[in-house]
Amino acid sequence: MKINKKMSIAIVITMICSLFLVSCKEIEYANQPEVKIDIEKPSSGGTVVLGSVEPRELNPLRVNSMSFLDASKLIFEQLAEYDSSLKLVPVIAQSWNFVDGSSQCMVNLKNNIFWSDGEKITSEDVVYSLDTIKSAENSTFKEKLLHVYSYQAVDESTVKIVFDQAYADAFDVLTIPIIPKHVFAGNANAVPVASGPYKISSYTKLKQLELVPNEKWIRLGSVKEKGTTPYVEKIDVQFINDLDAFSTAFQAKELDILHTQSYDWEKYSEIKDVKIYKYTSLYYDFIGFNYNQSIFQDKAVRKAIMAAVNRKGIIDKYLLGNAVLTDVPINPNSWLYDNQEVNSSFSKINAQNLLKEAGFVDSNNDKVLERKYDDITQTLKFTLLTNNENDFRQKAALEIKKNLEEVGFSVEVKTMSFEEMRTAIATKKYDAVLTGYNLSPNQDLSFAFHSSQIASGKNFMSYSNLDMDNSLYEAFTSTDDNTRKEAYGKIQKTFRDEVPCISLFFRESAIVVRDKVKGEITPDAVNPYRNIQNWFIAKDRR
Repeated sequence: MKINKKMSIAIVITMICSLFLVSCKEIEYANQPEVKIDIEKPSSGGTVVLGSVEPRELNPLRVNSMSFLDASKLIFEQLAEYDSSLKLVPVIAQSWNFVDGSSQCMVNLKNNIFWSDGEKITSEDVVYSLDTIKSAENSTFKEKLLHVYSYQAVDESTVKIVFDQAYADAFDVLTIPIIPKHVFAGNANAVPVASGPYKISSYTKLKQLELVPNEKWIRLGSVKEKGTTPYVEKIDVQFINDLDAFSTAFQAKELDILHTQSYDWEKYSEIKDVKIYKYTSLYYDFIGFNYNQSIFQDKAVRKAIMAAVNRKGIIDKYLLGNAVLTDVPINPNSWLYDNQEVNSSFSKINAQNLLKEAGFVDSNNDKVLERKYDDITQTLKFTLLTNNENDFRQKAALEIKKNLEEVGFSVEVKTMSFEEMRTAIATKKYDAVLTGYNLSPNQDLSFAFHSSQIASGKNFMSYSNLDMDNSLYEAFTSTDDNTRKEAYGKIQKTFRDEVPCISLFFRESAIVVRDKVKGEITPDAVNPYRNIQNWFIAKDRR
């Protein structure tokens, strides 16, 4: 029988489908037990143990302990918070906006938010919280009020805040924890009620703080719907006043969660019942220049340094790979990041070509390049400063020295105490410095790169560029998201074109968690306990 072309194709397709069906058919083996993959569903119960330095009081606005502030995120909500993309989203506040043509910001509160004792959260609590920060001697949140001129409760659910000008980062003031006036006004040392997912059930001074689910907590995007509560039944916050003892306590199984910003947390992976959840922090490492030194004023020199330094090699060798390479001081998870591919190339040839095109040669065979510039001989020779308390930075500085000397620089590495280094930077008695910024979630970079900040010393490099100034000003003053994102795009373009400093990386941090803790564990640069309401304890580990 003659088979036409269409029939031939149909037969082949049928055979292929038959083979596929056969291969997918379950094969039965005699005497083999049935294997079931059991994905446990979330359910309520169990205890999680955290560690914290004991605060002198339980008012988060009057203390300066980062570990307690982490824990306080479980107890106190904010008017608004930065999400994992560093975008400001409402929490207690429903909305906020500047009154047209003025620096007056109207903050409207949600109507269905209550303290754990049933009292409604009102504008009086917001005003009292701002008053508390203003009068506090030592508060982490003090700087957030620097541009606040006045504030007042307009009605039960509205607060008016007047700033010295209208600008994007004014809204950062909304990220302070709101505390209960009706509790703290009568007793500064009171055990507070809560607005967050957990409330305090007991407090034993010098020992622990016990938290249980707050049945009054309502929040969009949470698992809480009409009376349901977070799954973890109890959180035991153990007070540990020696920071070095946190790791020991975790390894001794006295803690279930360890928030570590050390780069060597991989050592915990050797513990059988532990999982590590990494996130990109806001800590940005870079090489800063003193622009009063003429060689750093040449963009070609800065670009040559960028090409010559093996940034990825430093991450892999000295940070065990626990950092994210970057060309700009914008966190790669930020909604303001332009998503440009990072230039990860390390090229001695590119560095040498840039220097050659800029006129640098080795005229005396000493392996150090120089050139004549305005009748002055410029030599590629400088001192790289860093602090001796930081073991990583000392090693990285020596690696940078080696990289640069291979392309014609002469680099002396000088280490000193952090305080001595600060003095050297403030007095401009340095050439270049290996250092870092723990950047704010508001992502304003004016303090470091706007020329107006040179006199104050915040722009310690004395960097000045008109395009950068204009873009930073536009980003700072814009209250429209689209305009702000566009301005940050310009900032990043200028950063890549001009290389004001040598961007190295953003460090990664982690929370190390006993594997009895399950669920949506997604720490980020703002909140290590993000989505803790969705965590649960495995039934067989309670």
